[in-house]
Amino acid sequence: MRKRGLQLVAVVGVLLAISLPAASKEIKVLSQFPMSGPVGTLPEFGMGYIDGMNWINSEGGGVNGKKITFFLEDMRYDPTVEVANFNKYCAEHSRDEFLMATGYITGALKPLIEKVNVEEKIPWLDGSYSTEIFGIEGGPAKYPYYYSLGATYGDQIKVLLKWIKENHKKPGKPKVAFVVSPTAWGRDGLPEGLEYAKEKGLEVVAQIEYPYTATDATNECMALRKAKAEYVIYHGYSGATSHTAIFFKTAKKILKDVQLMGTHYTTGRFPILVCQEAYDGYVGVATRPFCDAIPREKTPMTNPMVKMAHEFAKKYRPEDYKEGGKIKDMFLYMEGLTYALIIQEALTRADKAGQLTREGVKKALDEMVWDFKGLFEGKKFDYRFHTIPMVQIFKAEVKMQKVGDKEVPTGAVKPISDWINVNEIKW
Repeated sequence: MRKRGLQLVAVVGVLLAISLPAASKEIKVLSQFPMSGPVGTLPEFGMGYIDGMNWINSEGGGVNGKKITFFLEDMRYDPTVEVANFNKYCAEHSRDEFLMATGYITGALKPLIEKVNVEEKIPWLDGSYSTEIFGIEGGPAKYPYYYSLGATYGDQIKVLLKWIKENHKKPGKPKVAFVVSPTAWGRDGLPEGLEYAKEKGLEVVAQIEYPYTATDATNECMALRKAKAEYVIYHGYSGATSHTAIFFKTAKKILKDVQLMGTHYTTGRFPILVCQEAYDGYVGVATRPFCDAIPREKTPMTNPMVKMAHEFAKKYRPEDYKEGGKIKDMFLYMEGLTYALIIQEALTRADKAGQLTREGVKKALDEMVWDFKGLFEGKKFDYRFHTIPMVQIFKAEVKMQKVGDKEVPTGAVKPISDWINVNEIKW
């Protein structure tokens, strides 16, 4: 009898030894954002991500009840830092627990191609809209573990050119110029744009590189006037920086009848703050809804995701949310939150399928058809091409208003198109 009891204890011990690791297995993810560095101080990314993850692990249900162990790093807009951080976490955490990673710029995607897609085989979500990585020549066939959170720059530029073609009222071919940063970002999408412009009968009259270090834009704007540009696409720049303000303010003085345009990161609230009335009339494309008017209380709350982001910020960071607080642009806060929510969605789907592994998460992302909690006004996207292919065209309305003894900008960037799925558009 004693022998049988010992055997039973031994069997239970073996079962516990088998089951305990599974029960104690953590779900780990790493996210990196440019919260400081060359693009400025942008802590809102981290704020939105932290609040989203904390909500997921408490009220948001986790991953079917399981909590996510999340790590957040400031990659300082430096690909070297982003690569080093990722390598560190790969070395310190096991593959069966470290299931997803996220980054923010193209510069880190390239040196990590082998590490992410061949060696680690870990799903990687990124803020890069690289045409090379995520366009026709790249995509899941070439980079199976890379996923972008937006449409490529090539597609964004083509959407702008299509809008020009359809809205040009003057006689003759539309005369288009490109002002781009002397970076991989600035060059990204330009070849596709030039080819599309030629195909659609638009005349490209100038291609100008304008540096991040610029303290004057007179020469660039005079060259655009000499070329008789009617539309200027400004690409490869953050809307939060001084060189953007310098260019827009100079262009408004020298290029009186030119339509200023731009891609995702120049379409939003920050350019209203830095460019002020020079931003009025700007037409741009973005991969997210506009979510932060000036003043903030004028923001439309019809989009469920925009409403959710504002409610989170008010609840978790009331002082930062107030005008003049640390949250200068709710888009950045909402962007951090969207990362948290798509991580939860992918992990939850993988877990429900009984495949809470890197390959299971990849399968969940590849098969995902989702409206992203109403982010695109109810329209769904599928992730089979590893991009979220939704874009919208916006127009800025900005006025200066006297508050006390100061003139301050007020306004918003308002949609002038429905949500466009670039995978379904008739080019």
